[in-house]
Amino acid sequence: MEKRISLNGVWHFRESNASEWYEGEVPGCVQLDLIRLGKIEDPYYRMNEIKFHKLEEKEWVYKKEFDFNAKDKNEYDAIKLVFEGIDTFADIYLNGIHLGKVQNMFIPYEFDIKDIVKDGNNVLEVHFDSITKTIKAMEQTSPVKLEWSGESGRPYVRKAQYSYGWDWGPRIVQVGLWRGAYLSLVKYAEIKNPYFYTEKIEQNKAYVVISAEIEGYIVQDFEAEIEIIHNDISYGKKRVKVQKNRIKTTMLIENPKLWYPNGIGEQPLYDIRIRLLAGEEIIDEKSFRSGIRTVKLVREKDEEGETFIFEINGIKVFAKGANWIPADNLLPRLTKEDYYEYIRLAKDANMNMLRIWGGGIYEDPAFYDACDEMGIMVWQDFTYACAEYPDQFEWFQKLAKEEAEKVILSLRNHPSIVLWCGNNENNWGFHSWWDNGDPKYLGNYIYKEILPKVCAKLDPSRPYWVSSPYGGEDPNSETEGDRHQWNVWSGWVDYEEYTKDKGRFLSEFGFQSMPDWKTVLSYTSPEDRTILSPVMISHNKMVEGMERLVRFMVGHLGFPKDLKSFVYLSQFNQAEAIKTGVEHWRSRKFKTAGTLYWQLNDCWPVASWSSLDYYKRKKALYYYSKRFYAEILPHIKEEGDGITIYGISDLLEDKEAKVVIKVFKLDGKKIAEKQLETRLIANDVTKIAHYKFDELNIGYSVKEMPIAIPGCTLPVEQNKELLESVVYVEIIADDKTYENYKVFDKFRDLDVVKPKINYEIKEDKIILTTDVPAFGVFIETENDIDLSDNCLNMMPGKEYEVSFSNKPKGIKAFDITQLIADI
Repeated sequence: MEKRISLNGVWHFRESNASEWYEGEVPGCVQLDLIRLGKIEDPYYRMNEIKFHKLEEKEWVYKKEFDFNAKDKNEYDAIKLVFEGIDTFADIYLNGIHLGKVQNMFIPYEFDIKDIVKDGNNVLEVHFDSITKTIKAMEQTSPVKLEWSGESGRPYVRKAQYSYGWDWGPRIVQVGLWRGAYLSLVKYAEIKNPYFYTEKIEQNKAYVVISAEIEGYIVQDFEAEIEIIHNDISYGKKRVKVQKNRIKTTMLIENPKLWYPNGIGEQPLYDIRIRLLAGEEIIDEKSFRSGIRTVKLVREKDEEGETFIFEINGIKVFAKGANWIPADNLLPRLTKEDYYEYIRLAKDANMNMLRIWGGGIYEDPAFYDACDEMGIMVWQDFTYACAEYPDQFEWFQKLAKEEAEKVILSLRNHPSIVLWCGNNENNWGFHSWWDNGDPKYLGNYIYKEILPKVCAKLDPSRPYWVSSPYGGEDPNSETEGDRHQWNVWSGWVDYEEYTKDKGRFLSEFGFQSMPDWKTVLSYTSPEDRTILSPVMISHNKMVEGMERLVRFMVGHLGFPKDLKSFVYLSQFNQAEAIKTGVEHWRSRKFKTAGTLYWQLNDCWPVASWSSLDYYKRKKALYYYSKRFYAEILPHIKEEGDGITIYGISDLLEDKEAKVVIKVFKLDGKKIAEKQLETRLIANDVTKIAHYKFDELNIGYSVKEMPIAIPGCTLPVEQNKELLESVVYVEIIADDKTYENYKVFDKFRDLDVVKPKINYEIKEDKIILTTDVPAFGVFIETENDIDLSDNCLNMMPGKEYEVSFSNKPKGIKAFDITQLIADI
């Protein structure tokens, strides 16, 4: 039986060459302790980040004094010191005795201290090396030159790679005991690494496998009692003998309650209880939660290449979601409540998958618990990103194998995790950036030899994928595997290019915007508030990031009136860009089988690709996500001499629906309305109707417009009537309305009319109406409140209801016409 004694809370720390000690906190880090003491300023304000760069050369000592009872030393068979996370290079001392050296941020470390801990006062010290000095020395003495982005020494350290700066994050090299520490006291024996997974489901029966390791300190014949419980009802109980310090058995569950992704079904979780018995005496007990589900990655040849489809419990699931990065550069700040709020927001945006990107961390248990509970599938990268790694060295292979084993053992019971992935973009890099094809080493030995073997041995419940992107001769192929679409934005290509992309699973694509206006105010002083000020550029980490925002904004919308207009227009443009891609790829269901846009969240206040900024303030893209990831999506596509209406359904049964098509002139005049009944095909795309433009009372008159053709721009005759029209489609099913719209050129080329937007508050809702078609209608309030919707594209004569969390103060409602300069 294990007893734990926490070592969290107050510690003391100092620079290694100083004598004065200061009070610190564990879990924590040097940076947070210095901020708390007022010795360094907020790194997220203006360009204070640079002050944190200067900490990188320093070395630190953390100390904890604790009392220990000799009675415990005599009573327990094993006494261990456990660190759940040490960041990163450190030596551990207890009572002046060196316990060992650590060098991996991602894994726990355990030390046997039974013969070292003493009765009464004990002194525990952790001596941290300078991570930067250490990796620079390793790099300089290495016989191998590695390719990288950002910091050249980072491939040598098993630390969150984003710490050294990324194109959305600052360079803050966190140092400290970033996760908890405790003493583990074990008597007789302990259950370790329990595992529950679904072997198969057939004929309404689930065959589940339960296993665990037994670490014993006495010679004894043990048995284990395994019980599976849901809602206090036992679904099975079984006794098994411990053989060779291990238990493993298969159990049958009749009429199992299956775990499904959000939007597909429920997420029942079973309590698995393992009791270790000596006779009838309980020696140890471990309980954990898991779900019953199968996951398969369907890769089958078809006319376009090869599919890449996630199948859960035999049901094909179109993955709808985003990429996840660490939610702070100072990780110990994050709480369980933060993680649950992020996952709730993802669920509310109709997402069903998040990809944990390989340049970050293996997330806090609360992240995976929340995903289990809310049905968010997790694509889990191993933490290698955008670099070559020194795996030709035996010491690095050993690090990689130990890390993989400990990570898998700690996470494999989460039903939400549906894929292990070897790295982020490194195999693409071999092929397309670094010109070394398919090498044996440089990281490839890890991805193709170590990781698949460890995954197969420790976790047969889910597939392993070598890299992201990966598939085909070109790892970033459109014909098979997953794909990162970065021609748009990063390649300066406009987002209309998305509609030409036939990728099979879009695991990354993105388009930037500014954060919320209140967030901009939080990191700037008044003199910083111009589009290209040094502070503004510093808070957009992509090279030429602000310039791209300007380029694509001017290309689609026009020039902003001021910085605040720039903020809102950038968000509208981002939302429209990602909407264009998602609608195109969802309309190809299941030729394309997933869209994970870059990115859900931020790690500091910044202009980036996120839909939620650092303070969890919702950008326009977040609100758009709720619509374009809805279970039913109306899709309007210009085809030939008219438009085709499609209904994209993620429902698992056919659905009767009413369809209403309304056509307005931009001045508010309704020129056509069509109503029809349809049947949406389950989990598929239904072609509902095609209308020629003249059937919608859209005539033809000439408007000369400059159009880009190869090599030059020429005036071309276009249909003025079409450019003055907007089509709205509503699909009504089960009393719920799903709406979409389409205009027929870039907004800067349309004669959009300034609307009269009226609003009133009724109970806990804001009711808005407009007299003419209104696009990008933002609701702004003086106070920070949660709104159920925003950045609306409004149809004349229709009421739009927006719920709020707290009473709004100083409401303003405005659309893009009020943000674009008339120059």
